[in-house]
Amino acid sequence: MTYLPILTYHRLLAQEPSRAVDPNRIAVSQTQFRRHLAWFKRLGYRSVPLSDYVRLLLEKRPLPTRGLAITFDDGYEEVLTLGLPVLQEFGFSSTVFAITGEERNAWDNGSARILSGDQLRHWRKAGMDVGGHTCHHVHLPQLTPDAARREIRESKKQLEDLLGETIPIFAYPYGESTPAVEQMVRDAGYEVAFATDRAPRDHAANLYRLRRTVIFPRNTAWEVLWKAQRWYPAYQDWKRGTL
Repeated sequence: MTYLPILTYHRLLAQEPSRAVDPNRIAVSQTQFRRHLAWFKRLGYRSVPLSDYVRLLLEKRPLPTRGLAITFDDGYEEVLTLGLPVLQEFGFSSTVFAITGEERNAWDNGSARILSGDQLRHWRKAGMDVGGHTCHHVHLPQLTPDAARREIRESKKQLEDLLGETIPIFAYPYGESTPAVEQMVRDAGYEVAFATDRAPRDHAANLYRLRRTVIFPRNTAWEVLWKAQRWYPAYQDWKRGTL
């Protein structure tokens, strides 16, 4: 089975997350994030850039031992201001799946800023990856086919124009896709696409629905370590009764 643990974060906060500032309970504090990376570093883990993982998948090469990938969905501004210094401190890489058509998180409460074009360039120049995530953080399966294609294609074009390079990776907002949406992503020129944990345990099974594991503020450091194990998807599916 081919599987690289891919941890999915969203927003980072300078303070401990609370419902007042994080009503959807998806943010972790910078302190929590530093603790996670410190444990990984101490235990000999190394991060694999998703751009490298794409090549390993497509060329069917063996995966590194104790490898994992770190991703941030939506492109919150704090990923750069709070996340990048911690990533650099421990020598880890990461990928932002960026929204291109919003300045704030309009899909939530609208209070959090999204990375600007200049900030995305700064992130990329620091050696981090960028992937597509639509223009407006939409539920792709709920759109008309034309609207869904537009969200997928335009976000790719906007990122490529901004960064001056091909963007080969995409992540579905809310982890939602259908076979028809996956075909749209393929047709747009993406090489792989990422869901969340409602996806096959074997990454070789469907390159346009690759499984990731979401990190929540309630997760302890031990739970985050469990989520970085290659057996975790089977455990997760067993708990759900879907193994």
